[in-house]
Amino acid sequence: MRGFRLAIAVTAAAIAIPATAYAQSGVTPLMTGPHALSGRQMEFRGYVTIEDDIDLFGVFRRGLGQQFDFGLRAGFTDAAGGGLHLGGDLRYGLARGERREEAGVPGDELPVGFALVAGLQLSFADLASLISVPIGVSIGTDVGNQERSVVLYGLPFVEIDRVDPEVGSADTELEFGVELGGEVELTRDWIADLALVIASHDNSNISLALGMIYRR
Repeated sequence: MRGFRLAIAVTAAAIAIPATAYAQSGVTPLMTGPHALSGRQMEFRGYVTIEDDIDLFGVFRRGLGQQFDFGLRAGFTDAAGGGLHLGGDLRYGLARGERREEAGVPGDELPVGFALVAGLQLSFADLASLISVPIGVSIGTDVGNQERSVVLYGLPFVEIDRVDPEVGSADTELEFGVELGGEVELTRDWIADLALVIASHDNSNISLALGMIYRR
């Protein structure tokens, strides 16, 4: 269980980052666990995020190799009067261990996976436009079994946001935060996905994202 305790410790440390709001400016969670898709895999995802505002968006993910994949997103943000939300991200898996029993070693230690994640998000709302560049490290492990995968992860991140309101001057800020997420395999193809996000924006500091993933 050393790997699992390491993941919990790193995630707990990330929560200590100063926190005060996330999607008031039209930013949506990265929703990326530590395990990148393989070269032949793809996913279709749908999400709703709940905070001061409600965002609806979909994500298409495609694997590019054993440790590298990308995601494209589009949807609606209710921030700043409502408008179009677009974005994309890249994920590179740094390490993905095997369970000890899968590797032929007795014991119950859980493997910890790591992945670098970087993205670009654009929101074009009635009252303001946003450009956001989030960068983080996804750290997690699979606590499920052979019948059902359950991936838990923490994703501490930094983010550069530039908000350009219709009235007033543009503002650029450096934000910090963490996503605490989980993916629960319902069937071989369908996965439930959720994340709690805490970040250092100026208004509400907590958002909840709920979604479904179809993987093929």
